[in-house]
Amino acid sequence: MIEVQNITLLTEDKIILDNISFSLQKGQALAIVGPSGSGKTTLGKIIAGQWSATSGELIFPLGIKRIFIPQQHDFRYLSSTRSYYQQRYDSNVEDDTPTVAQLFQKISSEDFSEWAKLLKLDHLLNSRLTLLSNGEGKRVQLTQALLQKTELLVLDNPFIGLDTASRALLHEIIRQFIARGILVVLITTYNEIPASMTHVLELADGHVKQFISRSSFVSPLEEKSEQEVINADALDLLGVPEEEYFEAAVRMQHVTVSYGDKLILDNINWEVKRGEQWAIIGPNGAGKSTLLSLINGDNPQAYSNEIYLFDQRRGSGESIWDIKRKIGFISPELHIYFQRDVSHTEAVAISSGEPSPIKFSQAKITCEDVVTSGFNDQVGSSQGVTALQRKQALRWMNLLQIKHLSDQNMYDASLGEQRLVLLARALVKNPALLILDEPCQGLDAEQTKRFTEVVDAVCRHFNKTLIYISHYKQDIPMCVTKVLTLEKGKVIN
Repeated sequence: MIEVQNITLLTEDKIILDNISFSLQKGQALAIVGPSGSGKTTLGKIIAGQWSATSGELIFPLGIKRIFIPQQHDFRYLSSTRSYYQQRYDSNVEDDTPTVAQLFQKISSEDFSEWAKLLKLDHLLNSRLTLLSNGEGKRVQLTQALLQKTELLVLDNPFIGLDTASRALLHEIIRQFIARGILVVLITTYNEIPASMTHVLELADGHVKQFISRSSFVSPLEEKSEQEVINADALDLLGVPEEEYFEAAVRMQHVTVSYGDKLILDNINWEVKRGEQWAIIGPNGAGKSTLLSLINGDNPQAYSNEIYLFDQRRGSGESIWDIKRKIGFISPELHIYFQRDVSHTEAVAISSGEPSPIKFSQAKITCEDVVTSGFNDQVGSSQGVTALQRKQALRWMNLLQIKHLSDQNMYDASLGEQRLVLLARALVKNPALLILDEPCQGLDAEQTKRFTEVVDAVCRHFNKTLIYISHYKQDIPMCVTKVLTLEKGKVIN
């Protein structure tokens, strides 16, 4: 079915993949695992025909249709007008992005109702793509692949951003893909390898560590070495947070958000007092990200509700930048919108089913510049940053074990490394309130462990107020003692 012979990919100064070889027969399926930055996504793109290798050969049946589904969708490029991060929450802006149904109709003339029902999209067919949650967007991507009648499907971390029920559903969908004769290559984590996979390819620094049957594969997670202890002296060097006097970081009274006849949040009453650490949990589409958008100054419907931030009611004269100055923030959607124009190539490829010849030139923005942009709440710009602030930024990067990326172009880093850089950006000004929405998406097990330990240590040391979202209980820092559970826009606990 597929034979990969001595695939190597070189850049000007780095070996990305080195002499990769393996083969799969009809009816088999492959999971590719390994640490962040080991070359998993790059190999997947080469297999799917998105990128070309420097040397080596791929042998497929003649005319086989290959599709690559990236872990981050780019539906924003389907609009004829320039989209922006807050557009999802702004009902006053005209949005010509296609609906889910219009996208499916453009891809195929066949009836998609069966697939939409299977992937729980039938109630979203008339929704604009920009209004979808992260998990809903993932299910749209999978339906796209089904409608294009792919024969070889490469999925890049498809479980990221999905709740427990959706992950279980995706396991079943992948099994059905394989049963239909589709060759599935799945880039995934060590702890999310479906039983339907027949083989596992483990990469390490661009090399094949092992190619083995799924039944014989043993996860190395328990063999990870102990990490450096985070001590108080190291935290003191990060700088004293600006003193903010408030009793409650957030107070919401009977908050309701709707778009047209779609109710997103329903009568929310919630208070986050200073120094409290909260987790927000709930299934995809429960309203978690919308709730955060009201706090972070990204949703204009905050003005029509009774919401207090740092003891001051929204709409009483504060600017959006007054709010953001006190908050450190990260979300999957922010990552998508963070100057990643290169991913337009992926958007074109997934829409057409063919590799795009489009090339993009990007000005270099270093990982250090991205981190320092957090001081001014800007997207990538580090203008006006002092020498002392740059020194502080490098200390945060060192704490997250990414200091070696400081001079590297942000877009040459792996997606997991990019996420850690954005996490450092959220932490760098040591804000009064940390809002972390699925912060560990794309991180490997060791990176996740390090990050949650850093967040836990920072919150305890500085008595930091924290709001944390995750679909994985093991990714929630130990300091979290309070939980808000949302379901269909309502608080259920």
